[in-house]
Amino acid sequence: MTTKPRKRKPGFTVRAAIEQEDKILFLRARDSSAASEDGCWYFLPGGHVDHGESLESALRREILEETGLEIDQVRPAFLREFIAERHQRLSPEMPADLHVIALIYRCQVAAGSKENFVHGVDGVEATEDLEWVPRASLANLDIRPPHLKQVLAENSEIESAIEFWAEDD
Repeated sequence: MTTKPRKRKPGFTVRAAIEQEDKILFLRARDSSAASEDGCWYFLPGGHVDHGESLESALRREILEETGLEIDQVRPAFLREFIAERHQRLSPEMPADLHVIALIYRCQVAAGSKENFVHGVDGVEATEDLEWVPRASLANLDIRPPHLKQVLAENSEIESAIEFWAEDD
């Protein structure tokens, strides 16, 4: 009996726009895919949701692993689909067949929480550091996804078309 190969399915990720004192925390990466002269590009911390893990638990785990921070005031804000083969500028480390759906949250740093960055987080060796980016500087940076520039620079509460229903106990 021959088994059929399993169909590939999109992965599901969670990311956080962690906001504090009119700044947003980004991971800074540097490689040949950057649109900037300094070779840097910026993305939000986060990562994959494990099977059986709630979205918020995955977000808290990933943020703690990647930044050392605990977060509060967690609220879902944006949903993004990313299909790598449709993008012209990909990091050399990005798998060409990557397809993920990301739920992006807005949140704050929990009181007393301290940063603890570890190089190479998120499986991306191009990741150099954490950087608190002032809202006013977002327009001048290679932010991924680029949609974040405007919505985070405005610092407005976005009325989401997404109504999030957490799992009932």
